[in-house]
Amino acid sequence: MFAKNSKAYSVYLLFRFVCSLAVSMSTVLSIVYHLEVVQLDAFQLVLVGTVLETSCFLFEMPTGVVADLYSRRRSVLIGMFLYGLGFLMEGALPWFAPVLLAQVVWGCGDTFITGALEAWIASEEEDKPIDKVFLRGSQMGQIGGVLGVVLGTLLGNINLQMPIILGGSLCLLLGLVMVRIMPETNFSPAIEERQGLLKDFVCLFKLNLGFVKGAPVLLALLAITLCGGLASEGFDRLSTAHFLDDTVIPVIGPLNSVTWFGVISLIGSGLGILASQLLIARMEKKGTVSRTSVVMSTSAGYILCLVLFAVGRSFWFMLLVFLLAGLMRTIKEPVLAAWMNDQVDEKMRATVFSTSGQLDSFGQIIGGPIVGLVAQQVSIPWGLVCTAFLLLPALFLVPVAGKKLD
Repeated sequence: MFAKNSKAYSVYLLFRFVCSLAVSMSTVLSIVYHLEVVQLDAFQLVLVGTVLETSCFLFEMPTGVVADLYSRRRSVLIGMFLYGLGFLMEGALPWFAPVLLAQVVWGCGDTFITGALEAWIASEEEDKPIDKVFLRGSQMGQIGGVLGVVLGTLLGNINLQMPIILGGSLCLLLGLVMVRIMPETNFSPAIEERQGLLKDFVCLFKLNLGFVKGAPVLLALLAITLCGGLASEGFDRLSTAHFLDDTVIPVIGPLNSVTWFGVISLIGSGLGILASQLLIARMEKKGTVSRTSVVMSTSAGYILCLVLFAVGRSFWFMLLVFLLAGLMRTIKEPVLAAWMNDQVDEKMRATVFSTSGQLDSFGQIIGGPIVGLVAQQVSIPWGLVCTAFLLLPALFLVPVAGKKLD
């Protein structure tokens, strides 16, 4: 596959594969690690996620500006090294305070990569259909995620700290490799005449704000991203606790509770790979797909599946709707990113994508504590139902954005 593609595209696919492998290895059992080793309660569990998203929110815009002013390649490399440091800290120091600090470190690293990676490959591969580029990158990430889930689960059955530490080490190694092989040939800084970092930041921020205000479709897409953030933190943080507390996980041979979560992630990744391939095949056959239909149907499907997951008590039923809910998000995200890319000026791509990431983080900051308190004071299932309802406004925003597209 790599030999037939340009260097930038090949490096992009390699990066998505290895980065997802490392992150999946580190996070596949992280909730179990937080519950059983760090011994967090439901509120602390959500608070960990909120600290992570707060870090993403605070650092997202400055790191996006760095990518558009100096180098998107450099921004991605910094992010990988911070990823590695954060995971090493989280796995090596199993106490509440160091775990919180680790979220700040690798959350900051995530902001250096978010936006910069998409802007980098969109600039380097301007002649390729961006929908297929993002979908193929998502697919490679899912394949890497499958391998990461397998390795993380096997290692987690030995020691729950081991996959997090090894995943962090792999992030550092990937960063070193990317220093040597990652090209950047089409980068053009958003501001040619520099006036100092602070003035450049303010100037680019004003340009970005003015551009977004004058782009109604982009505003609607950013609002959809905010709704997605509101509706994701509770699902990510409470679903494992719902499985552990509200149903009986069957023990089948070597499938204990730890192994089951690895298997669930593995099945989810496999479904995501298949769905991405089907969507790519449809695009190759018809030339394009209706982004409005994809985002609308996956948003509605996510809400329905999450509500069914929350009220379910049978393990097999919960497993089915949980996998379907995750599949809805897997399909939606690359299509939404490609849709947004078409609405953005090339020189401000990283900043606008960072704004999108910032809104997603802000949504999780707001939504996380709300559903966490509901889960703590009422029940985990009601916290999950609350999470699903937070996505409802997106169903009204998608047609607004679609009027200018389809």
